[in-house]
Amino acid sequence: MTSKYAGFPVIATIDLRDVADIRPAVDKVADAYEKRQEEFSFRILLPRGEKLTGKAKKLGMTFQGEFILTIRKRGLVPQVRDLRYVHDEGHYGWLLASPKIFEKFEGWS
Repeated sequence: MTSKYAGFPVIATIDLRDVADIRPAVDKVADAYEKRQEEFSFRILLPRGEKLTGKAKKLGMTFQGEFILTIRKRGLVPQVRDLRYVHDEGHYGWLLASPKIFEKFEGWS
């Protein structure tokens, strides 16, 4: 069963598989947030599986901390809503989007 959020409109989807993927992903997401705060929306995919839950949590927490720190360093106020869900058999999904994007999507569904 696929979540309704698998069809959430995003600028891009980023698949985080390892700690080395975090810095480039944070830079890409922070750049997009800086340029398009009102239309900001990204999907982060994290590994899902019996032995991968701890890794997914670590990747997610590290990404979140780095992202918040990066946008604050740029003098921006973070106004991002997030939602975590089961994306598919092999991934957890994590949506980061402006509150307006969530409102529009929830009005459509």
